[in-house]
Amino acid sequence: MKILKLCHVCDRIIGEIELDDLTSNNAAPIMDIVGNVAYTLCPSCLQEMEIKPGIVYQ
Repeated sequence: MKILKLCHVCDRIIGEIELDDLTSNNAAPIMDIVGNVAYTLCPSCLQEMEIKPGIVYQ
């Protein structure tokens, strides 16, 4: 069974993942699975949210 991967932040479709891949040891730890959708962060949102040392975000 295939599960749709969406970005948590921008709702961009990232791709699909097999259910077997989610139960293996190779599953991404930041994936949040709701029904048949796996929410994660796309590379551009992940880079944008990266915290830089020495910068205070308020």
